[in-house]
Amino acid sequence: MDIVLEILKGIGSLLLQPALYVSVLIVIIAGFNRTKWERKSFHIRVHSPWQELKGFFGLGIVFGVLVSIVLIFTGFTLTIGWIAIFNVVLIVLLLVGLFRMTSTAYTIGIASLVYYGAYYFDWQLAPFEDTMLPIKDLYIDNFMIAIVFILALLLAVEAFLIQYSGANQASPMLRKSGRGKWIGAFQLRRLWLLPLVCFIPGHGFAAFFDWWPIFQIGNQAFSLLILPVVIGFQQQVQSQLPKQATHKIAVRVTSLAIVIALFGVGSIVMPILCLAAFVVAIIGRFWISYRHRSEEQNAAFKYTPQSDGIMILGARENTPASRMEILAGEVILEANGKKVTDRAELYDALNENRAYCKLKVRDNNGEPRIVQTAIHEEDSFELGLFMVE
Repeated sequence: MDIVLEILKGIGSLLLQPALYVSVLIVIIAGFNRTKWERKSFHIRVHSPWQELKGFFGLGIVFGVLVSIVLIFTGFTLTIGWIAIFNVVLIVLLLVGLFRMTSTAYTIGIASLVYYGAYYFDWQLAPFEDTMLPIKDLYIDNFMIAIVFILALLLAVEAFLIQYSGANQASPMLRKSGRGKWIGAFQLRRLWLLPLVCFIPGHGFAAFFDWWPIFQIGNQAFSLLILPVVIGFQQQVQSQLPKQATHKIAVRVTSLAIVIALFGVGSIVMPILCLAAFVVAIIGRFWISYRHRSEEQNAAFKYTPQSDGIMILGARENTPASRMEILAGEVILEANGKKVTDRAELYDALNENRAYCKLKVRDNNGEPRIVQTAIHEEDSFELGLFMVE
């Protein structure tokens, strides 16, 4: 029973870290800003303003539990000084770069470089320093090697999250191209919370909070803490399908994770490679984002007005269009047997049979297909489509 109580206290330690509250606040603001831009483009919101918050407390927590199990069984420990620096770095990057700058390559990479600088230049981190384990007495090489491997693992998790949920409920938008024409695009933006269970050598936070959970293992005391690791992802897509874009980015992040893991192996023999690993992680993740942006700017626009039909950006949930499974990037060629090239022609064709809708669509492979559904009294007359005209 005492162990359960101490674990519950450790969970409470998550609520004492300011990075968590800043993350939640930014996620909420981002959700309402997104709906504002959706209304500007389509005069109606596409997704709930709470979508980002639901994603924040979603799949990432599962991975947080899995990674925590790995950390516990490997005996991984952190120091109070590193945790304090990590919180500061995470908050600054959230405020400066929002979702785009909160990859673990940035947060863990920068925090670790700053922490190593504190060790090398003998900076005093009080009151965050643990008197039972001062930074000058830390086996800094072993500590940094462990951080490199954790960074590689978290980058692999980041790649998985981008691959399998980065494009979920992508937010469509309309914007003007350099030539002044309206084109469609998608904003991919996610923030995931990974709560990691960590042990801290010494009494640590118990010096500030007498209720803080302490575990005794042999002759060594450990404090329990849950670290709010936040992984962010943000890209704009206008030349390809969102899932195609997230797949490419995920593959590149996976490659970066493998490279960092190799640096970790090399640092066992040559510890200085730890610092190189953090620098490579930061530069590599920046290059991945820059390369995607460059490719998007140089590629032909996908979501543009069509001469032979109506380009679709997506469909609202629980509408005739969603029942017909009309997808982003598809083009409506005919409605109820009539060719359509704009919104007015589409609605004129729908007016001929208000109880039924049959569309001829060109899919993303360039192949035609027929979709159809009954129109119910409570259904939207506009079918729930988001169009580029």
